Amino acid sequence: MTSAPTKKEVRHPLSFRILHEIIMASILMLVVTGFYIHRPFVGGGGFLMTMTRGVHFFFAAILIITVVARIVAMFVGRNRDWRSFIPTGSDFKLLPKIIKYYAYIGKEPELKKKYNPLQMISYCLTFILIIFQIISGLALNYPDTFGWFNYGWFNDRIDVRMAHFVVTWLFVLFLMIHVYLTIREKFSEIKEMHLLSSSEENKQELVKE
Repeated sequence: MTSAPTKKEVRHPLSFRILHEIIMASILMLVVTGFYIHRPFVGGGGFLMTMTRGVHFFFAAILIITVVARIVAMFVGRNRDWRSFIPTGSDFKLLPKIIKYYAYIGKEPELKKKYNPLQMISYCLTFILIIFQIISGLALNYPDTFGWFNYGWFNDRIDVRMAHFVVTWLFVLFLMIHVYLTIREKFSEIKEMHLLSSSEENKQELVKE
């Protein structure tokens, strides 16, 4: 007797992959322009600084729109995948095995979701940090409107600027680790997420969550 064919679904729908590309490009541009605004590393006078700030604000707006769209897509539509981002008790129980696997002292555990617990935690923290960067960036440019943030959560704008700068470095660290682990695990996932794979390659077995 032959077994019934396994139902498959697209692991990363095209809309999610496009949003991923836009978010990644926006963060990279914000990091580069943000470092220049913090401490100019190329001469060019006031014109270059003005242009850099304009580019920074443009990609900040793009990031805000894209992140809002991705968060909405997590909960709305046939491709909603919020369960793959928010860890549950069973996910946390699996966390030690995942850490052992990444430390090369254990086997890769079987996963029932799109992401493993460590990925879930890191992606949730990434969204939180993005929201923080958006608010702190707006607070630096509109201090009167965001006085509750500059002088409520922090002592002054100098502290906000330093926090904004530190979180930028956290993004750099996250991107380095993210790229390394992606290459280490499955190089094909780079093709998948960067719109280089076919629809058939971008499928996984459907798992009920």
